[in-house]
Amino acid sequence: MALIAAMLLYFACSNLWSSEPFNIESTLTHSIYLLLYLAMLITVLNGRQRNLLFTIIALGLTLLCLYSIIFDYNEMLTIRLLSKSNPGPDNVIDLSGLAGVGVILSLIVFREKQSKLILLTIPVLFGTMLLTQSRGPVLSLLIALIITLPYKHLKLKHLSYFLLVLIGIGIAISFTEMGQLLVARFEEMYVQSFLRLSIWNHTFDLVKQAPYFGYGFNYELDFTNYSGEQIHTTHSLYWGALLKGGIVGLGMLLAVLSYCAVLAKRHLRNGRQLEAGLFIFALLFYTSQGMFMIGNPAEFWYLFWFPLGVLMTTNLNSRVY
Repeated sequence: MALIAAMLLYFACSNLWSSEPFNIESTLTHSIYLLLYLAMLITVLNGRQRNLLFTIIALGLTLLCLYSIIFDYNEMLTIRLLSKSNPGPDNVIDLSGLAGVGVILSLIVFREKQSKLILLTIPVLFGTMLLTQSRGPVLSLLIALIITLPYKHLKLKHLSYFLLVLIGIGIAISFTEMGQLLVARFEEMYVQSFLRLSIWNHTFDLVKQAPYFGYGFNYELDFTNYSGEQIHTTHSLYWGALLKGGIVGLGMLLAVLSYCAVLAKRHLRNGRQLEAGLFIFALLFYTSQGMFMIGNPAEFWYLFWFPLGVLMTTNLNSRVY
């Protein structure tokens, strides 16, 4: 909490050398929100209602995904946005990120309670991730789960289930419109990677002019990419931290994440691989997500701070088998 408070205070103070120095009051207010949120989350997760909270969140996210599929199916497939009536985020990337969090929470509840009913949420959640055609969240989830799998406890039946699911997904991709769109989106990754690199290269050129303290909290990119697209965000939390806060700001963010990595290692030693996987998912998700983690409560805000709050629970001594 002390590391997080120091980082929040620094980025709040960075308003002083930005174009809107008086915005420091707003950023400090947001920082207080974040600290209170983390304190309340840690208190709940250290209590007996931990699994109930995870169940409620997983079910809530499943309902959100069902609503989005039923009412925003065409928008998700074509323009990759959600309607204004949708109670969730504005864009499909954040919706896919929330669904990924829901998948991991459902697996945690299943591990704790051995209730197979909670597993019914996973097809809806993962199906929504595929429907959004968002490559980053899907790859982030798969990598996080692969890294943190409890390989010592895996049996032949688990491999069989995985192969059946993989075959099912393959059939869906081969014979459905959504599957063809998803394949096309992954085929675009090569081209899109150069677009990202061009944005990061432009960001680096700016950072070289203000390397130590950055341009301040409110600074945003404003240039036209070689593709003709007007760019305002860095499309990466880490590049955003470097642009706004310079080497000092990025260093403070990495200090927070490094300490959380130590906590993740403790979770791994105690058999809580999925909690560590939630953290890895957030790290990978924000590699290509440009929204900053400090601001009014929002979807991108939750996708960063909730995994950190889960890691920061102090009840790390009890082992899970």
